[in-house]
Amino acid sequence: MRRIFGLVICGLLLAGCGGSPPPAPHVDAAQTLRQGAAAIAAVKTVKATLKVTHGTVSFQTFALASAKATVRMPDESDTTYTVKRQDLTFAIQVVITHGHVYLRLPFTTFTEAAAGQAAAIPDLARLFDASVGLPAVIPAGTTPRFVSTDQVDGVSAYQVTATYTPEQIHRMLSALSSAGDVKAKIWVDSSDHLIRRAILDGDFGDGGTAATVEVDLSGFDAAVVISSPAP
Repeated sequence: MRRIFGLVICGLLLAGCGGSPPPAPHVDAAQTLRQGAAAIAAVKTVKATLKVTHGTVSFQTFALASAKATVRMPDESDTTYTVKRQDLTFAIQVVITHGHVYLRLPFTTFTEAAAGQAAAIPDLARLFDASVGLPAVIPAGTTPRFVSTDQVDGVSAYQVTATYTPEQIHRMLSALSSAGDVKAKIWVDSSDHLIRRAILDGDFGDGGTAATVEVDLSGFDAAVVISSPAP
């Protein structure tokens, strides 16, 4: 009787004594990054959200908190940046279309930015540039390593880590100028291979301090409208 009781208890605990969990899937990290880059390169429209989750990253005189962008390839975007200056938090809207950059500060109308001013504004559309954005940078990471299979926004995604040079990250996002290599965690959809999330850790905070930036991608190939604010 005691032996039978023990067997029953074992059966209730983790589906049996001495049982082993199912083996983890074999995932080639380098191939996963190549597949993610190729899938992103084929996208025509996308929504991107960027958040500074650690440290302070500034452009011009503003500390960047977050940004939400709608992008239509190859070079059109409508982005709202949430920024801070001292104790104030406010939004700046930037529309880039047909080679022009339009800027709207709080309580104002759109004005076209001068060339120097436009160059200082982070352009999330560059994330998808075939020569300097995710399609070019993601496969070039060193020491790629598969970590786990996770749920990201309701889809199964492979988490892969890799290391990138400061130059690679700066060309992709001009606001990020790291003093050293950047560590990245990248989540690639296990089905369609689209990149769903990336978290970057590097010394790209103000004064070369440590900072963390998270980028989430969604709305792939959805219909979008990016209207020019020009008269």
